[in-house]
Amino acid sequence: MSIKVLIDIINDMEEFIGKLEKRKEELEELKDELLIYSDKEFIESISRGLKDLEEGRFKRCDNLDDINTTFDEL
Repeated sequence: MSIKVLIDIINDMEEFIGKLEKRKEELEELKDELLIYSDKEFIESISRGLKDLEEGRFKRCDNLDDINTTFDEL
């Protein structure tokens, strides 16, 4: 077996390991999201917040000018 073949095999293995590490990170993120969105209290809190926003109890600021205006009104 030539040195080039060995180097190619090592390069392939390094690329494969790199892809595995990326997939592992993606799976961890998915797991975190699933845990968050399966939390009943969290979902209820989000629902309450959206309802409060719809009913005008809170003001949504989309940019810095909105934030400044809101603080000026206080």
